[in-house]
Amino acid sequence: MSQGVIARRYAKALMGLAGRDQALESVEQSLSELAETYESSPELQGAIASTKVPSVAKQTILADVLEALQPHAQVDVFARFLLLKRRLSLIPDIHRAFHRLVQERLVRIEAEVTVTHPLPEEALEGLRKELSEYSGKDVSLSVKIDPALLGGVVTRIGSEVIDGSLRNQLEQVRQSIIQG
Repeated sequence: MSQGVIARRYAKALMGLAGRDQALESVEQSLSELAETYESSPELQGAIASTKVPSVAKQTILADVLEALQPHAQVDVFARFLLLKRRLSLIPDIHRAFHRLVQERLVRIEAEVTVTHPLPEEALEGLRKELSEYSGKDVSLSVKIDPALLGGVVTRIGSEVIDGSLRNQLEQVRQSIIQG
């Protein structure tokens, strides 16, 4: 079984533990902090993955990490469970899967917008509203600046790309001229 499938199963289990929508965001935030801590610490990854480190020492290490982070109670219990099942190394993948499940449950979607220069707040809010109407979901924007873009906006919502860039428009004109 692939790690992605296993991570999704654990994410669904945590989703069931988290229960109400109010708790989902705090559980997701705690899980995010734990995943970031794990990913940013090669020493932690090495200690957890090592067969030479006794399980009692691993539990102590995890307890210290959890004490420092002060995560949501569900995430604390979940992380300890993952350690017992020798699946703590999946925590970044589990976080990504859990984040997607939370977005689906709360009818949200993330859109990545690429522009040539920073846009004013009013323009971003207008774009967010348009994308919300287009997708039927509450949209949160992340903006990337790409000076190589000639002009316009390229938007990615999930796997869908809406290319409103000047380069794309020029390419469409070129194709129409070629086709006659």
